[in-house]
Amino acid sequence: MSTRTEQLLVVDIGGGSTELVWIDLSSVPNRERPRAIMRLHAGFHTVGSPFPAAKVVDWISVPLGVATLRDQFDDVDDDAARFALMSWFFEENLAEFAPYKNEQAREGFQIIGTSGTVTTVAASHLGLKRYDRTKVDGLRMSSDQINAVINSYLSLGPIGRQRDPRIGQDRHALIMSGAAILQALLRLWPTDRLSVADRGLREGLLYAQMSADGVLEDAPY
Repeated sequence: MSTRTEQLLVVDIGGGSTELVWIDLSSVPNRERPRAIMRLHAGFHTVGSPFPAAKVVDWISVPLGVATLRDQFDDVDDDAARFALMSWFFEENLAEFAPYKNEQAREGFQIIGTSGTVTTVAASHLGLKRYDRTKVDGLRMSSDQINAVINSYLSLGPIGRQRDPRIGQDRHALIMSGAAILQALLRLWPTDRLSVADRGLREGLLYAQMSADGVLEDAPY
């Protein structure tokens, strides 16, 4: 994450659901913001803590992931129409997500995405013939770049996506539902960039423990 980030949206697109966590960092000094994220593992209540705190404003688990959203519109034959319907339907399911109801300032806003969909779109954007985590993790893509990748997927069609080595045999049937979710998120909030995270819970637990022990260096930030 950027030290300039004041409002952070973390998104994990799964198979059966999509998790969103909204974190307010506006009261935390810039340099301390990544560390404040690490300290969240200790809990949301920081009464008496000497450290500035990140605040979890809201979170939601939308019961639509790449598999469940695809199944919802499995009877729609037209590829482009199915994609548009999936994106619209996912947006409808975010109506009660509290931060979504209020207008957010573009400056200081960041989305971090972690999932197979996000990393696949990133690999396609980079034109990788073989997945390389070191090039994908931490990559920042603009909404125009993401839309260009999604449009290329639509142009390929179902058979073309199945043959595309960047997507892979195990993901070709799910990539468009994931892309529909991704496009809806970028449409809803005031940002034209998304940061890619190819690290998960195990790395998060390790970093949090290292941060608590005071041995985590600044390099990961």
